Order: sequence, then C-alpha cells, then structure tokens
Amino acid sequence: MNLIKFTRSIFLICCLLFIAGIQPGFKWKINAMAQENIISQESILELSPQEKLDLEQGNVVLKGQKGNYLGRVLAQGDIDTAWEVLSDNDNFDRFLPNIAASKIITEEGDRIVFEQINVVDLWLFKQEFKVQIEAIKNKPTQVDFRIIDGDLKKLIGRWEISQTASGKILVSHGVEVEPGSETEKPFFYGVYESTLEDTLKAISQEISQRSL
Repeated sequence: MNLIKFTRSIFLICCLLFIAGIQPGFKWKINAMAQENIISQESILELSPQEKLDLEQGNVVLKGQKGNYLGRVLAQGDIDTAWEVLSDNDNFDRFLPNIAASKIITEEGDRIVFEQINVVDLWLFKQEFKVQIEAIKNKPTQVDFRIIDGDLKKLIGRWEISQTASGKILVSHGVEVEPGSETEKPFFYGVYESTLEDTLKAISQEISQRSL
C-alpha cells in the first residue's frame, strides 16, 4: 500500500471530528443509526453510575467501535458559551489539537462550507492534509456535519449540547466514519478514537475557559 495515501487517510481523522450540521428536511440527512444514538442516549440520566462519575471527574466517556461512536464530556459554563465554541470555525486551530488552519469558504444562513488543514506527527515526519466540510448550525444546541471532499469513504455526525441539573454543560458527539481503504481500518479506528477523546477534552477546556 502506498505510504503517502495511507498517512493521508490517517490525517483526516484529526481534522474531521469537530464540525457543524444538518437539519431535518435538508438535502442530506444523518444516517438513522447515528441520529438515534445521539438522540436516544442524550440524557446524562441514562449513563451508568461509573460513567457519571467519570464525567464529573472531567473524563471523556466514549462508546462504540469500528467507526460508530458516541462520546460525551462535561464542561463548566452555559449554553451560549458552549455554542460559541462549537461554531467558532475560523478559530479551531487555536484550541483544537492538530488543526493548523480553519476558514469558512461560504456561508449562507445556517449552512457553511469550510476548509481545514491538519498537521499530524507520524513517526519521524509530519504530514499536512486539507479537507472541506459542509455544515448546518441549528442554534443554540445542535451542530451536524458531513465531509464533501477528502479521502474518507464516510464521515457524518452530530454535536449536541445541553445543560445538566447540576448546571454544567453536557457535550455529546455521535459520528459514523469509514476510511477509504479496507486495509487501513484496524489502524485507522484506533487513531480515530484517541483523537476523538483529545478533541472532546479540548472542547470542554475551551468552554470552561471562556466561561470564566
């Protein structure tokens, strides 16, 4: 397998985890499985005692495997501040790991298309990768996304934010992702899961810092 093609697919992991959204009736829809995951499991009350404890301790709770994931993290703050972070496309490179640049290409109402460049260390060298994302923002609690240009076979999902009874912000992220090559899957998913955890942590920290 061509090494450059292999590494480029890995870099997509890092730049496609955080993006915006879809609304019902729009020209594209989230796969029913991903949508059901984020809606039916949204409430913090449905978490196990250990998962609740992990969240309260500042840890990421991540479920799923082989390209279907549901992640959650808590942050100190309010809905408006959390929304500001999730929709701050032009500044993702400032607070999200591995993102070197991010800029909006077109914006029309709630729909945006933006470009992201990720730089990732892979063993003894660094690789840069560019990708375009189509997104629709459903203010103030939902951001859905899909890839429109890149090497991944599939990337589609949703971010949601809600306020818990304790006054904290629960950030939930459901996603379906699939690499372009079958031969890359075992390594791809391991890297993706690790990057998703780092991204959720970074979002929680940014929400908390902006809320001070």
